[in-house]
Amino acid sequence: MGWVQRPRFVRGQQPDKCSPLHERDRYDRGVADASMIAASHPFVKTVATALRRHCAVPAGARLVVATSGGADSVALLRALAVLAGRRSWRLDLVVGHVQHGVRAEAESEAVFVSDLAICLGLPFERRDLDPRAAGDTTNQEARLRRARYAALAEMADAVDAEFVATAHHGDDQLETLLMRMLRGASVRGLGGMRWRRRIAPGAVIRLVRPMLSVDRAEGVAFLEQLGQPWREDVTNADVSRLRARLRRDVVPVLQALQPRVTARAAELCDHMRGLSRVLDDTTDALAQEMVGVSEGRIIIDRDRSRRIGRVLLSEVIRVAVLKAGARPDRVGRRNLDRVVRAVLDRRGGCRQFALNAGVMLTVTRDTIEIEPGGAH
Repeated sequence: MGWVQRPRFVRGQQPDKCSPLHERDRYDRGVADASMIAASHPFVKTVATALRRHCAVPAGARLVVATSGGADSVALLRALAVLAGRRSWRLDLVVGHVQHGVRAEAESEAVFVSDLAICLGLPFERRDLDPRAAGDTTNQEARLRRARYAALAEMADAVDAEFVATAHHGDDQLETLLMRMLRGASVRGLGGMRWRRRIAPGAVIRLVRPMLSVDRAEGVAFLEQLGQPWREDVTNADVSRLRARLRRDVVPVLQALQPRVTARAAELCDHMRGLSRVLDDTTDALAQEMVGVSEGRIIIDRDRSRRIGRVLLSEVIRVAVLKAGARPDRVGRRNLDRVVRAVLDRRGGCRQFALNAGVMLTVTRDTIEIEPGGAH
């Protein structure tokens, strides 16, 4: 999916007016109030703690702040703008906006974000996606998400930023955890969204999420105290999407049963990521012992595989098929379970399993053989 780069606004540039709704005075009041209200606000303190402790963002770092114009991203931008002016942080911020072009309100939201950036005295970067490149509606949301991250990575590279900050928060984490449970996730999947990761495989730029320990209501309360407006994305209320349905029908019930459910979900995800790291270390050690290569094929001894247990066997096979070129996002627990069942039973003969990216796995009487994509 392509994008079009729009002109940049330079730091300190002032507009004739702040938005199509003539909210200049309200913005200016909010910016002035930030020095008094936001400096000691609990929301800002929580974001600052997460930024340092979990996201490992150092003082003086340059960040692209992904800003859609919604309450979550505007709250993050306003909090980071407060930190940017502190001697202990000295952050260099660039406001980044990706215009998807799939909704009638998209252009007014882009203008809103650019005006907010100018009123905060921050540089603005914009990329316009080509909606025609998304193809049909099947998995369109996933394709747009990949294109959005690619555009944000390109922005960060263009301005020499080390980080891209997004406004995913604790409620998003809870919804993600529920979605993965419903779809059948492994320990790795139940770790949810990470505080910090590479924005793309092999990339230097890091994606950070300093709002994972706060919920949506805390961000909204922060903006209301500042008198800072935001924009609503009507697609967030589309309950044909699983996330929106969970947000409307399931999360309120969980919150009524346990008011701290968002914090509990965040703690669980942190714990599962810790377990995942232990599992990865154990798996890597076993793979070094068990996985070999012969005539271009990856070979694993079947008898040895039966003795390490179902969970570790699944992980060793996952390491091997990734080594053969399979896509990580297509090698889930459900894909591997049928292979593991075949390895653990006592049947002989040859059984083949076509995995993604052309990778072929064969279970024989004595071995598990994995042929890389394109080799057959």
